[in-house]
Amino acid sequence: MPELDVQTPVETQQDARTNSQHKEARNYAPAARPERRRERRQKGPRQVWIQATDANGKVIEEIQVMRDYSRGGFYFVSSLHCYFVGMHLNVIPSFGSLNLEFVAEVVRVEPKPKMAYGIGVKLLHARDPIPPHNPTQS
Repeated sequence: MPELDVQTPVETQQDARTNSQHKEARNYAPAARPERRRERRQKGPRQVWIQATDANGKVIEEIQVMRDYSRGGFYFVSSLHCYFVGMHLNVIPSFGSLNLEFVAEVVRVEPKPKMAYGIGVKLLHARDPIPPHNPTQS
């Protein structure tokens, strides 16, 4: 006669405890990594003018919409496949009425659906909007 797989009440209680322990272990979130950003990110659409030179020496110029931004950088999505980490850009982000030109560096490039790329940019320094006046001597 074949044996039936019957659990005794003691085995059932042990299985129930083991299952609840597994469920509790799954409910714990992995250790959160510390926030590295110095400034709080702001959400909302803001335009940004971007100019750069790609690896082949071709000038790239586009206007995109920042997805989020802070005093130190911003994130935008582009369909151009020319951005790489370490690339320097000239950008004019629309931060209200103060639209200065900045030198920036690409710090993150991540593929997105539909042949798009998410680009993380760090602002390095503002460019001098008015070049210094050098009077000519007569």
